[in-house]
Amino acid sequence: MRLNDLKDIHLDALKEVANIGSGHAATALSQLIGKTVYVQVPEVKILKIEDIPGLIPEDNPIVVGILTNFFGDATGKNLLIIPKNEAELLVDILLSRTPGTTKIFQEMEISSLKEVANIVTSSYLGAMGEFLGFLLIPSVPSLTVDELTSIITTVYVEFTEEKEYAFCVETAFYFAEEDKKLHGYLLMIPDPEALENMLKAMNLL
Repeated sequence: MRLNDLKDIHLDALKEVANIGSGHAATALSQLIGKTVYVQVPEVKILKIEDIPGLIPEDNPIVVGILTNFFGDATGKNLLIIPKNEAELLVDILLSRTPGTTKIFQEMEISSLKEVANIVTSSYLGAMGEFLGFLLIPSVPSLTVDELTSIITTVYVEFTEEKEYAFCVETAFYFAEEDKKLHGYLLMIPDPEALENMLKAMNLL
């Protein structure tokens, strides 16, 4: 089965899993920075890889892309996309800086963003694994700052025709003390065989 063959019932199940994962991510982020953080999943949808740049209204924006592979009982890739201006503010919050301080990403800033991606990805994979009874293990994340089209193209060249679609989990981070809401998009791209095994485990095939 290909991703574009999935029905609303499949997406509803996946959104429920994503909501559970967002709760885990919120707890972990709150513990990391010692502040109240809420993580919400407004929408889960399926997109063609070529349509992903349309997620962000700005024409070919500069974004932070953090790529993670996952292994175990299912395999695939996760790509967390955060607009660069929101990633800068996210770093300010993580490092207790005055908003507007961060303008470039050096070792400390990159490490902070990778930690957020690791928390979000691990939380979602953990929730998915618990739901399916699967063991899902994320790799060490890699980070790129570039135009969104360039990042997608770099990831896309690794795909076969069967992997031209992705789950898009819209993710909203709300930091209560700062009264700031930041947005990211987690693209979950399971290998074709892995997708079929996941749906069978959910009794959806």
